[in-house]
Amino acid sequence: MAFLDQDIVLNDAAFDTASADMKQLKTRTEKLKEKLHSMYHDLTTALNTPAGEQLELTGEKVIVKPIEDMIAVIDHISNTLEQIINTGYYKDVFIKYEQLNQNINL
Repeated sequence: MAFLDQDIVLNDAAFDTASADMKQLKTRTEKLKEKLHSMYHDLTTALNTPAGEQLELTGEKVIVKPIEDMIAVIDHISNTLEQIINTGYYKDVFIKYEQLNQNINL
C-alpha cells in the first residue's frame, strides 16, 4: 500500500512579495536597457566612423538584445505569478492531490 503523506504549505504573502519584486526588477531592467542603448548611441555618434557604426551594431547584439530577452523572461514570470495569485491555481492542485491521496489510501 502506498501513501502520499507530506504537507505542502503555500505562503500567499511570499507570492505577493515575489510578484511585486518581479515588477520592480522588470522596471529596473528596462531602465538599464534604455541607459545602455543611449550610451552606445552617444558613443557611436562621437565616433562618426565605420568603426563607430560597427560598435553600435555590436553593442545592440551583445548587450541590449540579451537584456531584452531577460525582460521577456521576467515579464513571463511576473504574469505567471499574477495568474497564480488571482486564480488560486495551486489551491486546486492541492485539492486534487488530497483526492488522489484519499483514493490511494482506500
